[in-house]
Amino acid sequence: MKKMIYVLVISFLSFTLFSCAKKSDTSSTTTTSESSFAPPSWIHGAWVDNVSSSTKGGWKFASSDMYMIANGEVIEIGYVAAGVVTEHLTSTESEFSFATPGTCGSGESGILTYVFTKETTSTMNQTGSDNLSCASVPDVSYTKDTSL
Repeated sequence: MKKMIYVLVISFLSFTLFSCAKKSDTSSTTTTSESSFAPPSWIHGAWVDNVSSSTKGGWKFASSDMYMIANGEVIEIGYVAAGVVTEHLTSTESEFSFATPGTCGSGESGILTYVFTKETTSTMNQTGSDNLSCASVPDVSYTKDTSL
């Protein structure tokens, strides 16, 4: 099972690596390049959908990278370290968002936009948007997990 998760994550990363993103100049938020990807301090740490479950999933944010959490384990390679292109959209005391390109197996390309909104110091919500038929950004509530 663990091997299958790693294969899925690597597949997703490889699809993303080979897709192209077109950055829009019409955005009202500040954008930065992937080399300056810098999540705000309030979001640093691990955020999961179910702290007490061994199958918990979510994200772990560091000062210059982010990692997926699957089945209660942090995937070892981060998005920035893996070369996955991300466009940093917003970074405030209560919101952090980024966009990343994605590609479906059929060759369809699109953008996945993730928006994280701070509710309390230990809870946040994920919302977002996508324009791909093979992937979506779900609405999820996360709790900070200090064990990861």
